[in-house]
Amino acid sequence: PQYRSLCSIEDINYAPLKALMQQMGVQSFGKIYPNDEPPIRPYNGRGEKLVDLSLIYEYTYTGNLSVQEALDKIASLGAFEYVAPHVIPKLSYVVNDPSVSSSQYHIATIMAPQAWDISKGDTSVVIGITDTGTEPNHPDLKNNIAHNYADKIDGIDNDGDGYKDNFSGWDVGMNDNDPTWQGDAHGVHCSGIAAASTDNALGVAGVGFKCKFMPVKIANASGSLIASYTGIKYAADHGCKVISCSWGGPSSGQYGEDIVNYATFNKNALVVAAAGNSGDETLEYPGYYPNVLGVASTDAADKKSGFSSYNYRVRICAPGSSIYSTYTGSSYATLSGTSMSTPCVAGAAAVVRSYFPGYSASQTAARLCATADDIYALNSSTLKNKLGSGRVNLYRALNDPAMPSVLMTTKNITDGNDDAIVATDTVQVRGIYTNFLAATTNLTATLTIVAGTGAVKLLTTGPITLGAIPTLGTANNNSSPFKIRILPTAGLNVAVTCKITYNDGTYTSFETFEIVVNVDYLNVTVNDVATSVTSKGMDGWNNSPPSQGLGFKYGGANLMYDAGFMIGVPDSAVSDVIRGMSGSDKDFNSVVNIKRITNGAVSDFDTEGFMNDAAAFKPLGVLIHHKSYAWSTPADKKYIMYKYIIKNNGSSTLSNLFAGIAADWDIQGSGGDSNRTSFDNGTKMGYTYYTKANGYYAGIKLLSKTAPVNAYAFDNIDGGTGINPNAGFSNKEKYIGLSTMRTDAGQIKPAGNDVLSLVSTGPITLPVGDSVEVAFALIAGDNLADLKTSAINAQIKYDLFTSAPSVRSSDSYSLRSYPNPASGNTIIDVNLPQSGRIELKLYNMIGQDIATIASGEFTSGRHQFNLDASVLNGGVYYYQLIAGDNKIVRKLVVSK
Repeated sequence: PQYRSLCSIEDINYAPLKALMQQMGVQSFGKIYPNDEPPIRPYNGRGEKLVDLSLIYEYTYTGNLSVQEALDKIASLGAFEYVAPHVIPKLSYVVNDPSVSSSQYHIATIMAPQAWDISKGDTSVVIGITDTGTEPNHPDLKNNIAHNYADKIDGIDNDGDGYKDNFSGWDVGMNDNDPTWQGDAHGVHCSGIAAASTDNALGVAGVGFKCKFMPVKIANASGSLIASYTGIKYAADHGCKVISCSWGGPSSGQYGEDIVNYATFNKNALVVAAAGNSGDETLEYPGYYPNVLGVASTDAADKKSGFSSYNYRVRICAPGSSIYSTYTGSSYATLSGTSMSTPCVAGAAAVVRSYFPGYSASQTAARLCATADDIYALNSSTLKNKLGSGRVNLYRALNDPAMPSVLMTTKNITDGNDDAIVATDTVQVRGIYTNFLAATTNLTATLTIVAGTGAVKLLTTGPITLGAIPTLGTANNNSSPFKIRILPTAGLNVAVTCKITYNDGTYTSFETFEIVVNVDYLNVTVNDVATSVTSKGMDGWNNSPPSQGLGFKYGGANLMYDAGFMIGVPDSAVSDVIRGMSGSDKDFNSVVNIKRITNGAVSDFDTEGFMNDAAAFKPLGVLIHHKSYAWSTPADKKYIMYKYIIKNNGSSTLSNLFAGIAADWDIQGSGGDSNRTSFDNGTKMGYTYYTKANGYYAGIKLLSKTAPVNAYAFDNIDGGTGINPNAGFSNKEKYIGLSTMRTDAGQIKPAGNDVLSLVSTGPITLPVGDSVEVAFALIAGDNLADLKTSAINAQIKYDLFTSAPSVRSSDSYSLRSYPNPASGNTIIDVNLPQSGRIELKLYNMIGQDIATIASGEFTSGRHQFNLDASVLNGGVYYYQLIAGDNKIVRKLVVSK
């Protein structure tokens, strides 16, 4: 006390102490209780000495001293009553749920009791359990259900959210307000892992402790998960901060990813999902979408559960073997699976969001991953980097010091050319790197290849410097990209897994991403329709089940499950890449892989390739020269055009030949529910639409005039009068679809059902050695009128540019203009290999004849014609040369 006059809140004006503090590297110094005053008297009324807390100081230091040395140096000054370390105790909350210590090993493994000493969660943070339903009256669950007090049960939608009486969750699968489990009690078990009532002297403890849960039943009466992604959206729309998805399956393409991203970005809800129970590296979704926290399973020894999937896309793991939790009839049971590890992480995420209320969904995931326990030393080396950041540790998630968490949130992977990454290309990898947590000081990133090493050579590994990135700040490596060379020996469509390792002082972490190299497909994104064209007859996707590709996107949504080219004759000889009797048929072989055509292109994105049907069970012996075209001009931006030049290389005439495109459109509904398909004879188009409000339309239109149009509408479920392709699709049934008219499907259910549309042309007789051209457009639109307008525009474009024979490579015709773009006079340069009549015309983008540049007889050789572009409006035009049976079209850009 005699030094009190020297003391202020953040300083002690005592020279020996100041000198020692400088020597020790003291960073902070100040009173622990700055508002406390010394007691007025030294003793209370009972003669007990009162304690003075007003002169207790705390300091931190950076010098290379042990704790004991630091204590001794301060104590040696003689100015302090005592000098002691500030010990941070590891508290351990002990709940009274009887099964915690005996049966719930996962609670101790993730250090939940220690975490609960810091935070028990908050009732305002709700976990959405999207599953088979729950048991609302289970004594260990009923008090933790989140109720919607704005919509009491009175037969009225009081809160106007479109769901009547959704007081205690919702049954999305059956569209009612009773989320009681049906068919499978899986959801009851998962509910308890995440959010059973804790510290209630009953049964089990939920990881989320005080956090509530919202049961969102996504199953029908038999337990089939018919409304899975709809359940995610319901949970997100109704305030769930964490959404637990203990289910998975093949990718739902962009639709599934859009739902996940809606929850994440629109509603700030963290989606947690199971990695799968295949025991291998199989990908199941939604667990492996980029913005999902995908969870693998571990056992009581922190080893990967034998059943658990694993791969480079797993982000974290948690106990999932032999987990004891709530079950039916107010009972309890032990189950295993990544279904169990998922709600364990979801409960932890809810506690983290309670303790860090300012965290976004992405920051919550980042914190859980950054503080997970590294268990790789306990597991096989073959699992390295395939269990994410480690096993979740809830205590560390709440207690560990602040640290960075960096991910490449935007990737720009390009070959600097056509972005078809093929053999001998050099790929450059640039990105935007976001730091979700504490600021970095001098962050570096290093690239390595961990899978697919035989297909590539890493030219630039780093480390590259990303430097100081503040919380939620970004950096990029645009000026210093990573470079990867694709080797000439690379196989087709090799998935190369790249690993980026981040370092900044004591902080280190990694992430992986995949590049598919030496591809035999191209992504077309030049207009409002984004899709992929392939080398082997598939449209939208390069593989079946759908993967490698874009599907068929319009308005931010994917409208297509799968699609492809079909060609056939009677006697069950059909070649195609559409589903068959078991899986999809793969009847086409690529002869020349698809490539983009830039020299002499007639659209904004031209492609071509060659394939044959040698792989078919009954080959037709055809060689197919396939082409596609896409324009970005307003009239043509909602479709992509496909042209097939079919040559009979067989030994006999092909009679009654039909060729077409089949598409399983899944428009705005998981599995294509609420879809119908019909036919518009005026535009020769089969079209599919969503029966509910504000749904998109998609169509397949015949463009060629070689033979009449045919359309067959399939119901992809039993109960109709036609063929169900999902029940086994034989070649005989496929030919019926190619050659028989059935205009409507989707009437089995009142609101529509899953459908498939096939538009074809025939019959065609094709002698040996002869060729025939068929062409189609795949179209998207906001409504039927919009679809028809694009269909008409596609027909105009096809008639103008692709109906006449193309110039053969052996011919020496040439056509070009300069300058191009033009604003004044431009020269059209024509070279004719022989004398004859020519016609050179100018057209606008909707096919109108603007001007005749030249017409008449011309001698062989080079000719130049002047065109005054100053009289034209700015935009894109086409000039067309017809000479004999040959036609060449070129684009002219007029700038103003």
